[in-house]
Amino acid sequence: MRIGIDIKCLRYNNAGIGRYLRCILEALQKVDSENEYRLYTPADTEFKPTNPRFEVVVCKGPAHLPGILWQQTILPAAIRKDNIDVFWGPEQTLPVCNTGRTVRVLTVHDLVYKRFPKTMERSVLLVNRFFGNRSIKVADAICPVSEFTKGELIHFFPKIDPHKLHVVYNGAKPLATPPTTSPRNNNLLFVGSLEPRKNLPALIRALEILHDEGTDIPLTITGPKGWRNRSIHDIISSSSVAKNITHTGYVDDTQLSELYHTCAALVFPSVYEGFGLPVLEALAHRAPVLTTKGSSMEEVAGEFATYFDANDPSSIAGAIRNFFEHRETAEQKFQNESARLKELLERFCWENSARSLLRLFETLATKGGSR
Repeated sequence: MRIGIDIKCLRYNNAGIGRYLRCILEALQKVDSENEYRLYTPADTEFKPTNPRFEVVVCKGPAHLPGILWQQTILPAAIRKDNIDVFWGPEQTLPVCNTGRTVRVLTVHDLVYKRFPKTMERSVLLVNRFFGNRSIKVADAICPVSEFTKGELIHFFPKIDPHKLHVVYNGAKPLATPPTTSPRNNNLLFVGSLEPRKNLPALIRALEILHDEGTDIPLTITGPKGWRNRSIHDIISSSSVAKNITHTGYVDDTQLSELYHTCAALVFPSVYEGFGLPVLEALAHRAPVLTTKGSSMEEVAGEFATYFDANDPSSIAGAIRNFFEHRETAEQKFQNESARLKELLERFCWENSARSLLRLFETLATKGGSR
């Protein structure tokens, strides 16, 4: 079987979907030594396969052609030329025009563009509305990354064939061996881009509530700059707790692993996530987690997280206060429930994700698609 994959985001995206794609490609190379893979990109990328059956294919188009237009105009011809049996779009979009007899598989991470469109960068919103909707319609199979996202697809696309939906979870593992074995400090850690739906203003307000009570909690923010973040920077700089906040910007896996290993807890107040990868990564590093109730994070973390109402800063403050008052109990839970945590992490591992995806590819190739 010959499998094609769109890897254009690896040219510039090391977080979010870029991190997801790198991890699952690494796992696919470990679990599949039989099939051939063509990894399509419009320009050279630093990604280098370790499995000889995986080949990066550079399909150059006109200079400065946006990636989404390259996908729609240049990529289909390459798919037909290479006689690809199954093509996978990991970025929520597919070539929507003629790709011959190739079966198309689409991963859907979330439906922010449907649920919270005002929190998105305008260009990304337009791409999702135009090509995302069409990709969902033309896909032979759709892989939501959680049952939560599957429910969102059914909600927003009530005519969708449920037999086309195959949940393929994200995975996590310790990102790297930290350079030190420092004990956990008193810092809360936030991992994610600075964008509206990550809900940082509510977290800052929660820390201000605790500050007014006489408790100062350091916060480390790490992640790319995101978009529509000027107001977030203004809120941080003018806050009464500004001196307690450190923004590292994007860090590599070794640095991020060190932050997970040494923080007091991850605090993740996002109002909407299709999966919530930082939550799982924190648990893989045995870091306590404080996060949003009634979200995909509950599906991922289960009993191994403390939950709050992300829309209520006093609820976030209460969860933080309670954590530090009972910190030893929270940390001891990882020791007492180590077998159950191991079971959870084995369920959400990249090798399982890769095997699920591979089984779907093989089933679709055998059946010739569901059209």
